[in-house]
Amino acid sequence: MTTGLARASVRSRPSAFAGTFAALVLSATVVTACVAIAVSAAGAPAAPGRAAVSEMGLAFTLVTVYLSVFVIGQVMSLSVAQRGRESALLRAIGAGPWQIRRMVAAEALCTALLALPVGYGFGSLLARVWFDGMSAHGIVPDGFSLSVGWPSFLAAAGVLVISSQLGGVIAAWRGSRTRPSSALAASAVSGGERAGVVRGLSAVLALLGAVALTAAARDGSVEDAGAAIPLVLLAHLVAIGLAGPWIGRLTAAVAAPLLRGPGGAAGELAVAGARARARRLSAAVTPIVLVTAFALAKFVSLSGAGDPDWMEVFGTLLYAGFAGFVAANTLIMLTLERLREFSLLRAVGAGARQIVAVVLWEGVITALAGVGAGTVAGCAVMVPLGERTGTPLSGLPAWAWAATLASGLLLVLAASCAPLVRMLRVRPMEGMVRST
Repeated sequence: MTTGLARASVRSRPSAFAGTFAALVLSATVVTACVAIAVSAAGAPAAPGRAAVSEMGLAFTLVTVYLSVFVIGQVMSLSVAQRGRESALLRAIGAGPWQIRRMVAAEALCTALLALPVGYGFGSLLARVWFDGMSAHGIVPDGFSLSVGWPSFLAAAGVLVISSQLGGVIAAWRGSRTRPSSALAASAVSGGERAGVVRGLSAVLALLGAVALTAAARDGSVEDAGAAIPLVLLAHLVAIGLAGPWIGRLTAAVAAPLLRGPGGAAGELAVAGARARARRLSAAVTPIVLVTAFALAKFVSLSGAGDPDWMEVFGTLLYAGFAGFVAANTLIMLTLERLREFSLLRAVGAGARQIVAVVLWEGVITALAGVGAGTVAGCAVMVPLGERTGTPLSGLPAWAWAATLASGLLLVLAASCAPLVRMLRVRPMEGMVRST
């Protein structure tokens, strides 16, 4: 029964399954590469530079595992939330809450197991590129040879299983406890559910914890402050992720008067859509915040380092690329779920250009929320800790600010509009009764 429900769920929302699979593959890729470098360096003979490479690899591994659990949990929650109507219909015809939860757990486990070998293969290639780059820059210790073996595979497997199950179970628990009639009404507008009091209190507590961590790192030694920057950034990220729905609504309210003129009717629809779907959009805002905050922090560190270390540059690109791919994947999932909505607009007279304009203006709002919150998080960390480590935020050149902001906007607009070519080819009447 549970396996059959899982198959039906995947068939009803293939885009959600594909999006989750892609995010899990990305996570396994990065975890595999980081663990391979850390374990290989730790197992090399004692030589100058071995400890530094091993510690750097371990630091990358810990941060990557943290990121993977956080962002994959969000993607899984989004995937389950997108099927809220289907779950409500299953409840209405007799499926029990425990069956919905087991269905999600089975689907999450199967997706993680399918993604694991693919991610492990890509991770092995990424580890080789990483190792070759270190060799080319003369930072490979004597006797250090790359080995991508069972430790990397088991680490990737553990992260995928834990993050997918955790994200799926949390979302399924909420959906399975909702009465079918209430769930059907709430899912009439995708993402129209209101964030609860528990989430609001959790966001406040997470923010207080992030502030306390920032203060503790500032009062510690210079070395400890520098090493704590990624973890402190992640603490702020957790708070922003929990506060995502309110950040989205606040941004929509601020953008509303600005879009009335240049946006016209499409701008009005974009503002209304962003307000109604604020909870869904928070899943896309979080990785954009991650890209922006990490980029600013790393740009500050590298600009004050004189001759940047290749490992630091590679790590920055690794984190930014991982978060960027997850953000793009999430935005594509969010656009694909709106086939019925866009088909209805087209059925009542909206043209393709108007649909594209609505998506573009919504992308601007999403980018403002993500890039804005990421900038605030980056400044909240790097203003006190940058001064402590001798790399003040004021030393960041103007081109770095411009590149960070422009990259965030282009990422959101490109990913949001990517599925439209396919979606607009579907006839309106067919789109209103079809799942993407």
